[in-house]
Parts: sequence; C-alpha cells; structure tokens
Amino acid sequence: MGDQYHELGYPDLTLERREFLQVLYDELPDKSKVLTGKRVRHVVDNDEEAYVQLTDGSVERGDIIVGCDGVHSTVRQVMWDIANKTIPNFITPQEKESIAPQQPGIGINDMVFLCNQGYTFQFLTQPDKIYFMIHHKLPEPVRSPNRIRYTDEDAEALAAKFADHPVSDSLVFGDLWRNRVRGHLISLEEGVLQHFFFGRTVLIGDAAHKVTPNAAMGGASAMEDSIALANAIHRLAHTERLAAKPASSIPSKQQVTLALQSYQDERLPRLKKIHDESAFVTRLQSYDTWFLYILMRWVLPLIGLAPIVHNVSKLGAGGPRLEYVNIAEESGTIPWVHPMPERKAAIESSA
Repeated sequence: MGDQYHELGYPDLTLERREFLQVLYDELPDKSKVLTGKRVRHVVDNDEEAYVQLTDGSVERGDIIVGCDGVHSTVRQVMWDIANKTIPNFITPQEKESIAPQQPGIGINDMVFLCNQGYTFQFLTQPDKIYFMIHHKLPEPVRSPNRIRYTDEDAEALAAKFADHPVSDSLVFGDLWRNRVRGHLISLEEGVLQHFFFGRTVLIGDAAHKVTPNAAMGGASAMEDSIALANAIHRLAHTERLAAKPASSIPSKQQVTLALQSYQDERLPRLKKIHDESAFVTRLQSYDTWFLYILMRWVLPLIGLAPIVHNVSKLGAGGPRLEYVNIAEESGTIPWVHPMPERKAAIESSA
C-alpha cells in the first residue's frame, strides 16, 4: 500500500462503506434531497421528461434518471424493458447475462493476501480494525437473472470450513471469525454491460459493471462514473443552445442522448481494462490455472508484487476529474492522465 502512496501521492485508507457515506452526507449543503426508505417501482422515460414511481406512491421527476442501485438494479431492468419495447433486441440475452457471480463474498496499515487453490484470504488492516474477506470460487458459473442468496447458516458453514487455516504465525481464521463485529456471505458478480443508457435513463456503478474486489477498483469505478456523468451533464447544461433558454427549460431527448453517449463512450474502454485487471488478480491469487499457480508461487516471490501494484496504480492515475472544479492536487511518480489545469500547465511548461 505504501508503494501506491509513493506512485500516486495519496495515502491509502480502509474504512467501512457506511463511514464513507456518512462523510459524504455530512458535507452535503442541502440534505433535503436525500430521501431514505424509498424503492423504485417503475420508470417513465419519454421525449419530454423522466420520472420514477416509488413504492410508497410518491413520484420524483427530473431530466435524467441515474440508476445507481447496485448489481441487482431495478432501474436497469426497467431500462432494458423500455429499450427492447422501443427497439426489439436492443439489449440481447448475452448482454443481460454478462454480469455473472463468480465468487462468494498482520500490521496496522497493510493489504495482505493468502493464496490457495480455489480460494484467497484478503486482509485490510487499520490500527484499530481488521477487515477480512475470503474469495471462494463457485463450482459452476451462475448467470443473471439467477441469483444466489445465502443465509447466516451458510456463512457459518463456510467459516467453519476455513476455521483452522493459519492467517499469521499466531492466528487462525476461526479466531477472526469468532471475534468479528459483522460478517456476511454474498455472491460477487463480475462483468461489464455494453449499454449504460437508453432514453433519459442512465446506469452507473454496479448497475452497469461489476468487478471482483482483489484489485480494489470496484468502489473507485463507481465514483469515477459519477464524475464522468457529472461532467457530461455539466457540458450539456452549458451548451450554447440550452444556456440561452429560460432556467425552467429542459434539455431535449436528442441533447440528453448525446450527453449520455459521451459518458458511455468515455467509460466503456476504461472499465473493460479495470474488469480485466481485477479478474486477472482474482484468478492469479486463487491459482485458477497451472500457469497462474506457477506465476504466483514461483515467479512473483522472485520479482516481488511491485509490477502488480504498479499496474493498479497506473489504472488509478487514468481516472477522470471534475472538469468544472479546481482543487489542490498531489502527485507521485506516476503522473495523472487528467491533471488539474494548473498542474497540466506546469507539466507542459517544464516539457
């Protein structure tokens, strides 16, 4: 983790998702727009507007609907239905099956992996906490819309299977499991859709793409989506034709389509790279083939993990930035592909 600090200029920090969401929520200037306890029942998307009907009977209206409701996305399913009613076979069965479950779900500031045939232990440590995961390969692939649901009993059974497995010189996995604060067994999907939008409805995060967590790029990819989509919407709002209209005017469907197409075109190539890198690391650490077994057990101990860390850092350096916000920026040995304007000017002048 220290290598990434050196390469990108920022330290690594492990924290729970709910803590991260709390930080984001606390910084919101207008918290009235955050509505909790709401679930989407239906999406209406036409040439003039877009709105969602919620299960409590209320309706939320807007210019664009963003589906960021996870890998089992309701918004995505509705978008697929609308797309195929409008253009038959626009979303193919192959695309619907492209996100498929593949796996179930020491130091004070480390990322530690213990690799085995068909499964991997992963530990992320902080001074007062240890986050642990076991990535365990399923006997057979399971494809969407099928979904595996696990119970607490299933989690206990799998934990018992690994209870006596050493995770350090003085600990076995059962010690961590017995002293856990929380623990769950989930399926981990992987795949990238070909279509991130249709009409005024657009998908971000796990609703559009899912990667295994071994390279730690899943949550970051969702945040990158938010940035890329925000940039596209900002450019749309400031186009000459739209800026000249009254503030109450909404963008036309054609304008929205161009904006969302630019978002999709920007994100797809990068997300496929992130997916492939994550899939490789997952299979490497679980000895998925004889070649990967030899590479992990014999080659990497000789050359070290630096090449893998370097590749992940290079992926991180290629992320988008908010085009309309300028902040102070740190940098490391790997330059940002999209640096802040002042940094970019300094790089160009030094060149």
